[in-house]
Amino acid sequence: MNKVQDFLEKKLLPFAVKLAGQRHLAAIRDGFISFMPFLIIGSIFIIIQDFPAPGWQELQTKLFGPGFNQFIILPKRVTYDIMSIYIVAAVAYKLAQSYKIDAFSASLLGIASFILVTPITTTIEIDNTVHTVEKVITVGGWYGTQGLLVALLVAIISTEIFNYFIKKGIIIRMPEGVPPAVSRAFSALIPGFAVIVFMLLVRLAFLQTPYGYIHDFIYKIVAAPMTALVANNLLGAVGTVFAISLLWCIGLNGGAIVNGILRPFWVPLQEANLAAIEQGLPVPNIITEQFFDMIWIGGAGATLPVVFLLILRAKSKQYKELGKLSLAPGLFNINEPIMFGLPVVLNPIMMIPLILGPVTITIVNYLAMAANIVARPTGVILPWTTPPIIQGFLITGHWTGAVLQLVDILIVGAIWWPFIAMADKQRYEEEQAQAQIEE
Repeated sequence: MNKVQDFLEKKLLPFAVKLAGQRHLAAIRDGFISFMPFLIIGSIFIIIQDFPAPGWQELQTKLFGPGFNQFIILPKRVTYDIMSIYIVAAVAYKLAQSYKIDAFSASLLGIASFILVTPITTTIEIDNTVHTVEKVITVGGWYGTQGLLVALLVAIISTEIFNYFIKKGIIIRMPEGVPPAVSRAFSALIPGFAVIVFMLLVRLAFLQTPYGYIHDFIYKIVAAPMTALVANNLLGAVGTVFAISLLWCIGLNGGAIVNGILRPFWVPLQEANLAAIEQGLPVPNIITEQFFDMIWIGGAGATLPVVFLLILRAKSKQYKELGKLSLAPGLFNINEPIMFGLPVVLNPIMMIPLILGPVTITIVNYLAMAANIVARPTGVILPWTTPPIIQGFLITGHWTGAVLQLVDILIVGAIWWPFIAMADKQRYEEEQAQAQIEE
């Protein structure tokens, strides 16, 4: 066990800290986090449109007319369906902030660059004839979730070019006395021109290839293989949960690190699920970010069952009080009281159930959904603090999601119990010995 702890402290911890602090990954993570409230807002209207209750659609039509269904989904259109524009702006802004340069200008350049490399045409069918329409920014498609990888790439490249010119002093310098806002605007002129020219050349270069646009190239070469091999299968799901749990073993928020890397691959999967529901088709994908939300019952490590065990079974006063204090946070998926109070962090014994529990229910949940015993995630995004059971129902839109989370609690509790019992026995004996000394 000492060797395990040495490995965690001396090898894994420094690497994980360095990874978590990597400038570009941090910008991607923070950019998505800053946009998350808008996705939740869009999800609320999706729930209103497709609330999982018999006769709901008919009731909407009866009360508000046949056009209400498409009217109420408009907030989803302006959040999910043009998500890439928001993400390129947010990531460019966060990356520019880390360089301490004009983040607003970098954000606007990111948007302009993304639109510059993205198709601005669409096709419509009239009387069985397909017509091409020019100068159109579409809702959905490459401007939605399908364009996320290019949005991230463009945000990073445009900001790096912008930063290079600023740091090298290749800017227009205004005389003293000019208002700072005017000075900043003119200092962005030469770097901005360089960014736009570069992106224009990128567009021109890809127009000479069979792909036509960088989006199609990235999707076929990177996104599709990564989605198939890592993001949308059982092995990838188990690896994701293992990595997040392992990072928590050394006190790092594994979800913030791993989710930031994989979220661009998950979002199109949940968008595909939403699109299928809108068309009345079966939900195609199991793995979305909400699939993992159902795993983290009580927070990363699925520690809510630990809280119940401490309250109901612990003999140690310290552990029983810890359980009581951790109940309210645990019900809202906040795991820090257990992680640092038990403790679990840097505890080679407790890292076994911390990893084994979530991995086990990941396999169970995936197989249950693959066999259509449990409904699959609809793609609706909920606040991560949504209490378990309720969370399972809303994520899947079906009562089987709630039952599955209840089963998960029992499974994880069974895995944790031998380790809790062992630690509780030791702590109880220490308390008894201390009580005898005090007497």
